[in-house]
Order: sequence, then structure tokens, then C-alpha cells
Amino acid sequence: MSYRPDHAMISADPESPQPDVLNATVPPGAIAWTPIQPITCCIPAIGHMGITDSKGYLHDWHGCPISANHPKQMLFGEPARYIRLVKFSDDASRKRWDDAIDQADNEYARHIHVMGCGHDCHSHVARVLNLLRYGGCAVHNKVELAAIVFFCGRHTSVSGALKTWVPFCIFIGLVIVWKTQA
Repeated sequence: MSYRPDHAMISADPESPQPDVLNATVPPGAIAWTPIQPITCCIPAIGHMGITDSKGYLHDWHGCPISANHPKQMLFGEPARYIRLVKFSDDASRKRWDDAIDQADNEYARHIHVMGCGHDCHSHVARVLNLLRYGGCAVHNKVELAAIVFFCGRHTSVSGALKTWVPFCIFIGLVIVWKTQA
């Protein structure tokens, strides 16, 4: 069983290879990331992750069956960072990418979400990349993906950078003030 996206937020024909996703900040073929507050304010590398298909729809798993959404509709808010993995050159590469996402979506519809030490959103994205043997590798994992997005990802906007780093800076400031007062 494959999950069909809600095309109501898409401005072009959903069957065309490259519809315009309205106001998308994350391109097709990318990993998207958003902070999970208050966890991210303490450890800025921890957040929620999803992956976009060849048309730009976002697939982010959070413990229930996945439906493809507009790329601004992640579970914990609009994406703050992304890393583009592929630019599609032909229909075959689009189909291969989308088939891997569909397979991972269907597999993860039957998994239980266990953040950190079990299946989570990072594991779902890693599964897609492993199915694709992305970069010639079939052993991608959540730690690797978190590091890649943290160190190599781009912020979607100034707002994305602010919602990632301002809470962390406030947290560090409070820790410093607390430590100097003790």
C-alpha cells in the first residue's frame, strides 16, 4: 500500500515531474531538519528529520503511517536546515528515489517509534538511503545523518538559523550566569 500526498497545497499538476511546491524552502531530493525544543536548545545537533521526494513532498516519520506533505509541514514545525543529496537528471532517477521512499514509508508504517535507541525519524531517512545504496553505502545510520545535517546542512532562512541557535545561546547564557553565581 502506497501513501498518496495531499496535493491541495501544490500549485501544479501532481502528475507532472516537477510541480511548483508553494514557498518550499527545502528542494526535492533533500534531507530536511527542524529543531525539537527544548531538546535542541541543550544539544543543537538533535532534531527531527525527514526526506523530500522527487516532487518536493516531505516524508517525515513520527511513529504512524507516513503521508507526503508540503515541505513546510514537518511534525515540529517548518524545516530550519536541509542538505540536498541529489539533483534529478531523468525520470529513471526520480522513480528510483521515489520507490525507495515509498518502500521505507511502507516498512516504517509497521514500526514502533523509539527515539534515540530504536526506530526514529533519522532511521527512516537512513533506510531510504540504504535502499538506494546512496554514495555506494548501504549502512547509513542516524548518528551519521545527524552529523551530516549539523555540519554540512544549510539553514533554510535567517528564521531557520535563529530558531536553531537563539534557544541554545540563551541556554548557554543561563548556564554561565548560574555557574558564576554559585
